[in-house]
Amino acid sequence: MYRKNLFPKRKNGLLMIFFITVSFSLNAQKEQTHSRIAEMFQYPFSHFSYVQARFDRQTFDNSGYYDQYAIRAARVFGNSWHLRLDVPLANTNVPQSTFGLADIGLRLMHSTPVSGQIYTSYGAELIFPTATDPVLGGGKWLAHPEVAAIYFFGTPSEVKGSATLGFGYLFDYAGQSDRAHVSQFRIAPNVDYWGNKWYIGYYATWTYDIKNKIFDLPLDIEAGYTFVPKWTLAAEYIQPLVNTEKITHNNEFAVKLRYMLP
Repeated sequence: MYRKNLFPKRKNGLLMIFFITVSFSLNAQKEQTHSRIAEMFQYPFSHFSYVQARFDRQTFDNSGYYDQYAIRAARVFGNSWHLRLDVPLANTNVPQSTFGLADIGLRLMHSTPVSGQIYTSYGAELIFPTATDPVLGGGKWLAHPEVAAIYFFGTPSEVKGSATLGFGYLFDYAGQSDRAHVSQFRIAPNVDYWGNKWYIGYYATWTYDIKNKIFDLPLDIEAGYTFVPKWTLAAEYIQPLVNTEKITHNNEFAVKLRYMLP
């Protein structure tokens, strides 16, 4: 997601980031409330709606930070369409203490079975310059078309994990002329494993900032546990691995709580 005006955020912008969500087995629709996979890539099932609360912190040199307190709501309709809304509040001490609304995002995705346990998904996200302060958002209207393919391990009645390859392009098409333009190509090679009530996975999005000619290939590990039916708690850690001298933040971590709606 595009967060501060100095750096378009790689996380949350891509369909393939795939963090916390409830999944269903492919044919039997047996509920598995411990996988992150379907948050960005929608299973073709009619029952898939949730609300998620998330705290996310990026750290900088000299004890700097950028925090988000976000609410995410998702609804499935027509068995294969997935609509998602992100409403974040943000707080930062760079360059001074500032709190307010950040940039709101709206995404619509559609999934299609290809063969067996292979699916494809396509769609787009729009990110709106709703931030109440320039340091809390990008000041640009952003679009992010996306496409991905995913393969589910295991059997149709008991999915054990997934492997995903996704592509996207994030760009600005309007906004304040004095704010930085956004042009990023994104690839998401994700893989995860699902236990009985838990999951763990690599959910990174590799980005290439076309304007600034910067590659970002981070480590991105997330684990989650369904502690009671319909409630899943997850933690995520992100660490840049290349071009660290050019990437403005040092690392990032997040805590997420998701509730599956009836």
